[in-house]
Amino acid sequence: MTGDPAATTQISAQALIADVGGTNTRMALVDAAGTVRDSARFANDDHAGFADVLAAYLGPRDLPPLDACCIAVAGPVTPGRARLTNRDWRFDPAAITAALPGGQTPVTLVNDLVALGRALPGLRPDQVSPLRDMAGPGNGQALVLGLGTGVNACPVTQRGGGLSVLEVELGHASLPASVFAALHQAVGAAAERFGSVEHLFSGRGLVQLHRARTGEDRPAAEIVAEAPETVALSGRLLGLLARELVFQYLPLGGLYFAGSVARGLLTGGAQGPLCDAFAADGPFADIVRQVPLRLITDDGAALTGLARLATA
Repeated sequence: MTGDPAATTQISAQALIADVGGTNTRMALVDAAGTVRDSARFANDDHAGFADVLAAYLGPRDLPPLDACCIAVAGPVTPGRARLTNRDWRFDPAAITAALPGGQTPVTLVNDLVALGRALPGLRPDQVSPLRDMAGPGNGQALVLGLGTGVNACPVTQRGGGLSVLEVELGHASLPASVFAALHQAVGAAAERFGSVEHLFSGRGLVQLHRARTGEDRPAAEIVAEAPETVALSGRLLGLLARELVFQYLPLGGLYFAGSVARGLLTGGAQGPLCDAFAADGPFADIVRQVPLRLITDDGAALTGLARLATA
């Protein structure tokens, strides 16, 4: 765990928020002004489930009854239930309410990309890095694409002072034909192993891509640091995927990449191949080229969106 659990008594807070990723869980408090504070990070491997993480966070803190609890989960979320994609962690709002001070706090579950989508309007310049910053006309629509332990997206619409976000499960969709064709050209019949978007663009997907290209088994972080050919190939394939997403969601307000794999790739040699593939000639290339590409560099940005949701 990292963070500052300094406050152990009489903490003033209105909401508890948690961003539960495939590898780490981040928790924090939100005060009456909507400020995120007292954040802490927990390694999921050190805990049997979310209940253990919640107990570890609450233990040293004397919290009053809270107005809200908002939890973002890296996995499918349905009314009243959620689970992580990569481990058997399940989330029951009633059980979480019972574990919170006073036993009455309402709990809201959302997908982790929804939290990032809600964070977009409040992101500071130091939380975002431009990859291809265009001054297009905009249309009030944006898209967040998260690449980490899993893959997902979140369409965002902001018009007339209102913000709308949609839940999708892009990671489980099949690869677009253009991406599969380029993958097949690069690795041959091994392309058949990549049955979905997540199978190719997650951290595990990067490991599988390097194995298909070279026959080597290497960790994702090592591939990013020491295998520039695989990184460049991944960037090119990601650029092709991004083109397809423009046609599907028309995010003229920007396509935002997020997540540990996106940060590793796009600060480690994939940016050029991605931008070249994205802006290449092709059908409706003039529309594609209007879309700004940006990287969310702050690993805790989802907490910003959860704070907005908790105080809405």
